[in-house]
Amino acid sequence: MNFAKLTKLLLATAVAGGLMAPGMAFAAAKSSKVILLTVTEECEYCALHQRAFKEVAAAAGIDLEVKINNYDAAEQASQVDQAIAQKPDAIVLWPADASAIVPSLRKIKQAGIPLVITNSRPDEKYSQFWDVFTGPSDIGNGESAGEAMIKGFADKKLGSEGKVFIVEGVPGTPPQIQRSQGFEDVLGKKASGIQVAGKQNGNWDQTKATDAAAALFTQLGSGVKGVYAQADNMMSGVIVAAKRAGIDPASLVLVGSNCSIEGVNQINDGTQYATVLQSPIDDGKYAAQAVADLLDGKKVEKQIFLPHEIITKANVADCNAALGR
Repeated sequence: MNFAKLTKLLLATAVAGGLMAPGMAFAAAKSSKVILLTVTEECEYCALHQRAFKEVAAAAGIDLEVKINNYDAAEQASQVDQAIAQKPDAIVLWPADASAIVPSLRKIKQAGIPLVITNSRPDEKYSQFWDVFTGPSDIGNGESAGEAMIKGFADKKLGSEGKVFIVEGVPGTPPQIQRSQGFEDVLGKKASGIQVAGKQNGNWDQTKATDAAAALFTQLGSGVKGVYAQADNMMSGVIVAAKRAGIDPASLVLVGSNCSIEGVNQINDGTQYATVLQSPIDDGKYAAQAVADLLDGKKVEKQIFLPHEIITKANVADCNAALGR
């Protein structure tokens, strides 16, 4: 999605009941100081998110500072304290941990600093502490993955029953929690014979995902018919582990997420069945545009979600378009 289309979309979703706290003064976006507190730039998704955020922020004339914590919740808490002390016009925050971040959210609210949560939404019961959330619906993402798993069982003629396992992201992060929740909810409602027989953390890392999948293949034996990896790079590790265990990955229903280059390549070569679209470019742009709109005094929806389309070999070109390839 290009910048003009993104702007048009976000303006179209602005609603009359804005989310600015009574009496809260907002500076204009141009020349405003904004601090982006993010988790890492080592993964492709996170790097593309940050790059897209910076591009939109620069176009809006925002004075941006970026702080990175490498998924260290304690460090992020310290960064929040430092950010509050700097008295920026707004903060944009990608939580390192869904629960640990709550005291910091309270502090930002008490300081009267506008806050946009990006990518990873904490529990909805804490939504009073932020102005806008932009990013994926991780429950929706997991639901799409569950639908893809059911479709894969049918397409591969694997019947209506079988064991699958999940390779999850960093423990405590909203995507890790909510994607599994959405995935399991769909299977429970629509395909109760497909059972989640195990889960292990791959921490969004291919090597760790390889070890996690190897342990689960050993533990669960030859009855495994499918795997849900919460990110495509972790699915690369699952494929390595399957081959080492003497299992043809193409015989399994392998469902990933994020539409990363690994997933696209694996879908094209037939080793991965599906992924779930999530554009890091749109993710970063949505957050930057939301904070710019808040600072300009516009009234923005409380939640702005990314689409989560199921991607298979039939429509894999949609991934490339969404990631600007």
